[in-house]
Amino acid sequence: MDRAILRFAVQVLDSLHDGVVAVDREGYVIYANEANTRITGLTRDQVVGRHVSDVVPTSHILDVLATRKPLVGVRTRVFDHVVVSNIVPVYDRGRMVGAVSVFRDITEVLALSRQLDEALSTIDLLRENLTAVPVVEDGLIIGQSPAAQRMYLTARKAATVDSPVLIEGESGTGKEVIARLIHNRSARKDQPFIAVNCAAIPATLLESELFGYEEGAFTGSRKGGRPGLFQLADGGTLFLDEIGDMDLGLQAKLLRALQSGEIRRVGGTTVQKVNVRIISATNQNLAQLVREKRFREDLYYRLRVIHLVLPPLRERRADLPLFLDHAVRRVCERLGRPPARFTPAALRALMAYPFPGNIRELENVVEQAVVLAEGDVIDVGDLPPDVVGAGPQAAARGERGLDEWLGLTDPRQFPTLEEVERRVLEAGLRAFDSKAALARHLGLSRATLYRKLARYGLG
Repeated sequence: MDRAILRFAVQVLDSLHDGVVAVDREGYVIYANEANTRITGLTRDQVVGRHVSDVVPTSHILDVLATRKPLVGVRTRVFDHVVVSNIVPVYDRGRMVGAVSVFRDITEVLALSRQLDEALSTIDLLRENLTAVPVVEDGLIIGQSPAAQRMYLTARKAATVDSPVLIEGESGTGKEVIARLIHNRSARKDQPFIAVNCAAIPATLLESELFGYEEGAFTGSRKGGRPGLFQLADGGTLFLDEIGDMDLGLQAKLLRALQSGEIRRVGGTTVQKVNVRIISATNQNLAQLVREKRFREDLYYRLRVIHLVLPPLRERRADLPLFLDHAVRRVCERLGRPPARFTPAALRALMAYPFPGNIRELENVVEQAVVLAEGDVIDVGDLPPDVVGAGPQAAARGERGLDEWLGLTDPRQFPTLEEVERRVLEAGLRAFDSKAALARHLGLSRATLYRKLARYGLG
């Protein structure tokens, strides 16, 4: 009976996934199960009968024999493996007769843990990168073009400091929107954002507009004087739009205010300290104006600490569907209209048009189309004639626009078939009311379309 029980106990121990090693009170191994062989690579014959220190010199079993106290969760390196052991002394009628170690190989677990940590780090990095460049923020379409993403990331960094920012870009590219984004993400976001168009105010009045004036400074001046925009923007941001049109004499006074942080009202004798962050913008080439002596070089470098260049819409063809979709949703919401969509023909015409007026022109074109459209479908006939064009010239322009949209014009960044297919599917989902209609237009079965959409994560 005792032999049967002992044989059964050995069978149980040999079936365990964890390793089991037993030693006598002198530290000689008297038993090792099959899992010990799997973990350590040592057979029973290589282990049993030998002193544990000769088998695994780093073993903690001898510590348990010496202290007669159990050790739980101790980590030991056994050759190329790392094991965690629970070691307890064994007693017979109150006398310690040995010790037993039950251990688990955690080498694979540690490797998986490292892989998991690396994967989580990668996910965090991807999440950071993805959230770093949103599609829309503060009314600004960021898009996916490299130039636009670089511009946005620079603007976000500019928001963390108070350095002057110079924004250059064609009319209608959204320079004030970028300026407001920088302000709204900065520590000054709860303070005023004051904008002034330097080209819209005569040079004789712009000085008093910026610095204010004292009573009696000139004919028609208000009683008690008036604070200027520098004072009104104190603690916040002053946005100087069309800075390239500022008179040279006033440029010198602006430079002095920026250098000293002090302003003096027109007709006044006292100076006042102001704390203003300057963001300026222009649709001109300021560097060229400096070379032509039409803009002060010292002021140019004072304003151009951080430089942003907004790309025109014609250089952002890949982002055009985003702009159109965003604009049509905003216009429909503002006019109280149901959401509208473009027909494929209308979308092709819009993709072919260069939009010389950039985002401002695009928004006006979309608003006109929404107003003229019958129902919630915008067709070619709802677009302005200059957008639609006529004859072979317009067709050729359409082909060029389509090539640019698909990224086929630059051999250095030529897309793969998968990238083209994904872009077509994304545009199709925006253009058609249903996936069934899109499948019919593309000549696909619905099952094939759904399979392709799932492949690209378009749902």
